[in-house]
Amino acid sequence: MPTTKRPGILFVVFILLLAGAMTWFFVLSDDYIDYTSQTIESAASVAPLNKETLQERRKPKSVTFDTEVKYRKFFITAPNAKRVEIAADFNRWGKDPIVLKAYRKGYFDTSVALTAGEYKYVFLVDGKDVLDPSNKDRTFLDGREVCIKTVK
Repeated sequence: MPTTKRPGILFVVFILLLAGAMTWFFVLSDDYIDYTSQTIESAASVAPLNKETLQERRKPKSVTFDTEVKYRKFFITAPNAKRVEIAADFNRWGKDPIVLKAYRKGYFDTSVALTAGEYKYVFLVDGKDVLDPSNKDRTFLDGREVCIKTVK
């Protein structure tokens, strides 16, 4: 006569412990451990229980960008210069040339449309780098000194 195996006592104890642990974890536990600070935190801040808080968390935070175009004037006095250009990060360091307009007595100027940010530039007077004498805000970039124009 074949005998049927019934679950052993250890298996029954294991199932009861597993059911108790799952009940505690999903029903009774309101706390969790924050491993970064090694503290026990309340689960209420992680899982809000009301609908309004859930809906507010789903709204993306608004990010504002200052995309307003502002015109900034670049000028230099360079007597006896034939051509003055701007080499800057906004014109790929002279690959898209911006030539300054010549006026009498060696005065050159132009206006450039820029958005808010920090721009590095240098004048090219007849092909040679010349720093802006009216701008003392300078830095070194790739081994050469350049001026910084900040647009707010």
